[in-house]
Amino acid sequence: MATLLSIVSLGTSLSTAIPLTVLANTKKPPPDQAPTSGRSSGSRGCGTTVASNSGLALILLSPTDSPAKTVLTRPTFAWFVRDNASVPMEFRLYERENNSYKLVKEIKGNTFKSTSGITVLTLALSAPSLEVGKQYRWQVALVCDSNRPSGNLFASSDIQVAPIQPSLKSQLERVRDNLGQAKLYAQENLLFDALGIVLKYPGNETQFKDFRLSLFNNITAHNPELQVLYNSTIRSVER
Repeated sequence: MATLLSIVSLGTSLSTAIPLTVLANTKKPPPDQAPTSGRSSGSRGCGTTVASNSGLALILLSPTDSPAKTVLTRPTFAWFVRDNASVPMEFRLYERENNSYKLVKEIKGNTFKSTSGITVLTLALSAPSLEVGKQYRWQVALVCDSNRPSGNLFASSDIQVAPIQPSLKSQLERVRDNLGQAKLYAQENLLFDALGIVLKYPGNETQFKDFRLSLFNNITAHNPELQVLYNSTIRSVER
């Protein structure tokens, strides 16, 4: 059963679950083969000066419920990298078809590199939008050594696109500000979408910061990363 988290903002108390999906592996799968989704406590990095006991090297910012629910056909993906060294990254999105996975989007190249902190990825309009009712698996890989793929780190998580309820759609149309919309998603337990908003649009006002930080609170399984997440820089990219 998922750990409970209390989200408190503007006098509203929401009881919901949001332990983060934390995944790490030390063997990079072929691009056309989706990695197994699961949890790991591995902490191996890419050989930087950061001590291995300082926490996990790669954290996908996604609820542990599998698959996580989204009502967006162009959702936002976010992850945290602990290591200070900049290494090539690879992002892949797979569509589930029966018991197999088909690669639908791949991002890599010399200009797509990791930075210490939180990276927020928005897919370009040229990328295919997701389809309601379908399940997807997204993967982030840190290419520690291009000549030794078995030493690379990767993490993956599942999402499923659900139809948006008319009542939620109506409320979102009336509430235009980012913080208000994030709260509406959280109230409907659409935590993947709530996280996407507060990370993509990192407001500086106190109420916005408090709400964003509350989404990271009470992550009891990985306490070493809490303070780092709180103080992380947030970088937004579109590919």
